[in-house]
Amino acid sequence: MEPPKRILELRPHPLAFAWLYILWIYIMVISVVFYLYHDVIIEYASTIPLLGGWISSYAPLILWFIASAVPLIIASIIKISWRYALIGILIGLVLPIILWYFQGTWYPYLYYAGTAIAVLGIIGAEFHRRAHRYIITDRGLIIEYHGLKTVRREILYSRISDLVLEKGLLGRIFNYGNIVPISSSGLGLGEDTAHVGVGVGAAKGVGAGVIVAGGRGVKVARTRSYYMLYGVPNPERVYEVITEAIRGTEEAPYLKRILETLEKKTSV
Repeated sequence: MEPPKRILELRPHPLAFAWLYILWIYIMVISVVFYLYHDVIIEYASTIPLLGGWISSYAPLILWFIASAVPLIIASIIKISWRYALIGILIGLVLPIILWYFQGTWYPYLYYAGTAIAVLGIIGAEFHRRAHRYIITDRGLIIEYHGLKTVRREILYSRISDLVLEKGLLGRIFNYGNIVPISSSGLGLGEDTAHVGVGVGAAKGVGAGVIVAGGRGVKVARTRSYYMLYGVPNPERVYEVITEAIRGTEEAPYLKRILETLEKKTSV
């Protein structure tokens, strides 16, 4: 059997992971700001009731944790991945403790380390983008990821039940978007859920409580970046190439049957 013919090979657009670059740039910016205005932060914190007095000397650490960890925790909630919250806690809490333990102090090494980690994060984000590779063949889609882990998904066109194209605001401006192949087994679908609960209670020793809860889920096209064509340039053209290839594979069996029928008739 002949190997599949490659039609197109793609990688995510440089802006497809813009949110990841922005997070690391943010860590770099706050590291520089805290280093330059360390004394100003201590002076300002002394005027805040909760941070006044003896605790004012630790105010930069408290503010550092809030500034570095909270955005990453929010990113974890949005991206439904706790790895960013873990990174935020490591940078905002664990890193100062480690520096204080080995150095006897955390200033200014914390801000040096924060800047260095941010630079490494930006480089890592670029490697993460380049680790994705999408290959469109005449038989199906090959989706590969070679990063900290290796993922390879190959889906034949005959197994694709639906094809979804998504473009966000930046995608419309810079012409890139996601193409989600949904298989007949449902791979490529996520779920948005909403829950409502009603409770009725009574005073202790008087009566019992009643709780009524309900929920509703809506299936949506959502999956990890290494299970779909994530942030590909010129997605409309890529979508057309895939749909044309799907139609070609659907028509091929019928053409083959027609050809076989004609051969039988001519041989009689």
